[in-house]
Amino acid sequence: MTKKIDKLSDNRKSARVDDSFTIYYKVISQKEFDKKTSFYIDRRTSNRPSSKRYDGDSYSLDWSSLESELDYNPFLAKIFSYLDKKIDTVLYNQEQMLKHSTLEGSPSETRETGECIDISGSGVSMLLPEKLNKETILELTIEPPIYPPFTIIALGEVRRISLTKKKGKRGYEISTTFVSINEDDREEFIKYIFKRQRELISSKKRSDDFY
Repeated sequence: MTKKIDKLSDNRKSARVDDSFTIYYKVISQKEFDKKTSFYIDRRTSNRPSSKRYDGDSYSLDWSSLESELDYNPFLAKIFSYLDKKIDTVLYNQEQMLKHSTLEGSPSETRETGECIDISGSGVSMLLPEKLNKETILELTIEPPIYPPFTIIALGEVRRISLTKKKGKRGYEISTTFVSINEDDREEFIKYIFKRQRELISSKKRSDDFY
């Protein structure tokens, strides 16, 4: 049974579709990869800390609003408020550590853009103007053209490079494999891939019916 589930999971990850949208990337060092990899796997992109959540010592939750509740217990409210602030502080410190690691070394300071060629649950291929080396680690920011929008930030490793001319552009086709991605993020990505596949099939069917 386990083998069957694993096979189904592998099949979902291998689902692939041609697509075209901008993917942002930046080259990161092995040191940065070591700092980020477990954090990116454990926490999905939408739940990672953002500096916009913090403003000095102020926090998003207003525990004083609980005073109007009938079963209000000031002692418990104080404990929960304290724990909430401690959790926010931990998340804030994690974010600062990630920011610090991102700013270390000039290669990480620039975010470049590539044009998506095809996507799968296991990685993406992009058309880039520059040639990258195999085994280069990239921090990929993927925002598929869909509503409601979602963003996935994952780490990928360059596996194949080839000089090509696609979509009327000459450049390098870079194939990457995800090496650090949250599984919920991956599942969101796979759902988009299946949706895109259905759209293409439907579009082809309409075209065939027309002719």
